[in-house]
Amino acid sequence: MVLTHDGCVTSHGAVNQYELLREIGSGSYGRVVLAYSHEAGRYYACKVISKSRLRRKFRWSASNGGSPVRSIAEPASGVSVESVSGPQWMENVKREVAILKKLSNHPNINQLVEVLDDARDDSLYMVFELCEYGAVMKIQLGEPVRPFTEELARKYFRDILLGLEFLHYKKIIHRDIKPENILLRHDGTVQIADFGISHMFREEEEDAQIQDRNASPAFSPPEVFSSSKDQNLAGKAIDIWSLGVTLFCFVHGHAPFEDANPVELARKIEMEPLIISECLSVPLSDLLSRMLDKNPKTRIKLPNIRVHEWITEGGSHQLITTEENCTVWGEDVTSEEVELALSPAVSLITKVCTDSVCTILLRAKILFI
Repeated sequence: MVLTHDGCVTSHGAVNQYELLREIGSGSYGRVVLAYSHEAGRYYACKVISKSRLRRKFRWSASNGGSPVRSIAEPASGVSVESVSGPQWMENVKREVAILKKLSNHPNINQLVEVLDDARDDSLYMVFELCEYGAVMKIQLGEPVRPFTEELARKYFRDILLGLEFLHYKKIIHRDIKPENILLRHDGTVQIADFGISHMFREEEEDAQIQDRNASPAFSPPEVFSSSKDQNLAGKAIDIWSLGVTLFCFVHGHAPFEDANPVELARKIEMEPLIISECLSVPLSDLLSRMLDKNPKTRIKLPNIRVHEWITEGGSHQLITTEENCTVWGEDVTSEEVELALSPAVSLITKVCTDSVCTILLRAKILFI
């Protein structure tokens, strides 16, 4: 969740203790509004989500008796929308919200503060910690930006690596790692944000098996384009590739493969060789080439990345251990936490006005006093 300064946007209204100020952006499945809590005396980012849209996009796994598999995408093949439209779907939402709250304890995961449910309306309100400086880098096709120094890139990358390791430990594939979803806090740390297309896999599974191919194309690996649509893809390898593209952007100022034509972009990602700047150090070039290995089976894995010489500066700056990183910040979700995952919302009508155009943002009922 980010705070931007473009546009002249005004608003009024509230949800519980949060005053809704203005639209500041959008995520993969919701609109984002700047909110202020008078109780806490601080700003937050509030993502407004349609419950009906969320319900339609829940996937179910028929093989495990109807337990939810987190993937904000189209319903699984052979599973009708109606099969997830009953009361059970909200229980699944509550469980996932409780899990996300647990994940939010990690310093490199954007914190989910609470989720408000307006029973009279179609909206869920997800309240996130506000990362004051927004995305660490904004990558756009044909518009290179100034790259980071290796030192700054390493600092940010180490934070992202710890956050992603924690997600994988908790059986979550992010599926949309890119600079836009890496947010910078006032203290200089970065956090992974936007779990809109993330995928949760089962405790007994070593890796996720993913069929959906709706992530950002420029950050997607070759196997997404080369394999048949019904073929399962290894989730962790997808995240590693996206992480590699993100690191490439950090030190080059642009993506490794670019094209406005989606078909041509896919061809480049599948077929064209990776070109790394000769200005980069040998260790960094080695890490990039191993993360952006077009073969997912030989692509470097996260445990090997965390001990790579570029990450550790030749062994002099080791990361904290996996145990320290993954076992401190989040425990298993309890039934009580699931039950209390959503808070009731009381909301007022809210309008967002920008460039003399007003649109209704929250379709809540007006409360007459």
